Amino acid sequence: MVKKILTINTVFSQGGAAKIARTLHDVLNKTPGFSSRFAYGRGKKIKSKEVFSFGVRSEAYLRAFLTRLMGLQGCGSWFSTKRLEGFILKEKFDLIHLHNLHGYYLDLSFVRFLNKLNIPIVWTLHDAWPITGRCSYFLDCNRWKTGCGSCPSLSMYPKTYLDSSALMWKKKKECFTKGWSPVVVCPSWWLADRVKESYLNKYRVEVIPNGVDTGIFKPKDRVKIQERLKISPSKKIILFVAADLREERKGTEYFFEALKYVKTKDCLVLTVGKKINLNQKTKENIEIKQLGYMSDNNLISDIYNTSDIFCTTSLQDNFPTTILEAMACGIPIIGFKTGGIPEQVSEDCGILIESRNVEELAEGIDELLSNNEKRNKFSLNCRRRVLENYSIEKFKEQYINLYKNLLK
Repeated sequence: MVKKILTINTVFSQGGAAKIARTLHDVLNKTPGFSSRFAYGRGKKIKSKEVFSFGVRSEAYLRAFLTRLMGLQGCGSWFSTKRLEGFILKEKFDLIHLHNLHGYYLDLSFVRFLNKLNIPIVWTLHDAWPITGRCSYFLDCNRWKTGCGSCPSLSMYPKTYLDSSALMWKKKKECFTKGWSPVVVCPSWWLADRVKESYLNKYRVEVIPNGVDTGIFKPKDRVKIQERLKISPSKKIILFVAADLREERKGTEYFFEALKYVKTKDCLVLTVGKKINLNQKTKENIEIKQLGYMSDNNLISDIYNTSDIFCTTSLQDNFPTTILEAMACGIPIIGFKTGGIPEQVSEDCGILIESRNVEELAEGIDELLSNNEKRNKFSLNCRRRVLENYSIEKFKEQYINLYKNLLK
């Protein structure tokens, strides 16, 4: 008997959470005994019978306004939520898999509806939003453990002018700890440990690392790609990727500050993500080429393969897919030792240093760019590590086993 799975996320086609959710949706539909539908609240309409867009745009604007002005999250999406509930009742799913519940598209009251279905619920956390009163990442703040309030990061997503974090912490706690029993999945042990310190500690917590398609993200002919993209083969290429280079949490300012200390000659920096105004952010002898936001995986794989090293300066992150993609292409990693990143990047795959230390970051960049033997060794280790631990096959197997266990 075929088991019907519903995947729910804020959007279908943009961002790391959507990519992971969509990957699982696709592999489920190729797995005997399972069928998958994907429901999302925001973004352009997808023409597929397997995909259902339930969001009402005007409600998304209303909810974004309420969040921005007063810090109120999880309200203002009544019609969108009812549309999703109607769809679920009609289709009669065997299991529902939640991903991001934030993003101005769904009422927190949806949890009460799920409890009435009497079916297994899996909830993959892609950030810390479910355990805080406001933010997706809490950086150096520990107020989320005791009730939030006096939030030090009102400018970070989801941005607000009024601090309602203490109120929202109580509301989330009441909503997320009563009337249902989801299995919480975290891609990293780092986030799993934070969940166990939060009000969600009553639930079963599993760790399933994200996976990448190693058939797309793989080592390629670098020379041919550089010729096609008109990149000089004499350049040392540093790659930096963030969906939005302006996002404070991605630490872009520390990356550009570190470039001022880099001694290696003939460097070219490639950035992927929404472009920013550089304004003399680096020294003159380092060329910077902003490629903009990309969604084509084959093109992104090509960009990885043009590069000598991949730099990440996130001030906090869960288990970034971009790092796995770079490693799958055999690109060594240099960056900050934060969140779940040390779980991905072992000592033989790259260099991780303490957060915000721009001079040591520059030293690490120079070390990798100047030491061809070490860089080549790291490259082989990166590819092997992804194949052994973070392939789509392993990712799929772990989730399928979880589904089967819950559906018995």
